[in-house]
Amino acid sequence: MTGRARGELEADILDVLWATEEPLTVKRIQERFGAPQPAVTTLITVLERMRHKGSVDRQSSAGRSFEYFASRSRLDQANASIQTALENAGDRAAALLLLAGSLTEADRAVLARALGEQSSRTSK
Repeated sequence: MTGRARGELEADILDVLWATEEPLTVKRIQERFGAPQPAVTTLITVLERMRHKGSVDRQSSAGRSFEYFASRSRLDQANASIQTALENAGDRAAALLLLAGSLTEADRAVLARALGEQSSRTSK
C-alpha cells in the first residue's frame, strides 16, 4: 500500500501525461514517479479503469504494449469533474450556492465577466 488517498494515483497519472507531449508506455509513466513508485501492474489496472472512464486513451506501441495519453486537457478534465459533481449533488442549485460561497473575489470577478459576456452574446 502506497498511502495514496482515493483517486490520488489517477490524478498523479494525469499530471504525468499532461506534462509530456507524447504518449507514454506504462514503464515510462512509472519512471516519472518518485519513490515509492507504483507497481507496473497497479498502473496498468488504474490506466485501464481511467480508459473506461474516458480520461485516458491508448495506442499500440512496439510489440504487445500500449502507450497512454490524456484524452482531455487539464481544463477540459476540470470542467468534466465539476459537471459530474453538479449532476451527482442531488440538488444542483444548493451545490452551486456552496461553490459560490467558497469562491474568492477574483474568482467571482472572472465568473461575472464570463456571465456578462455570455448574456451579451445571446442578446445579439
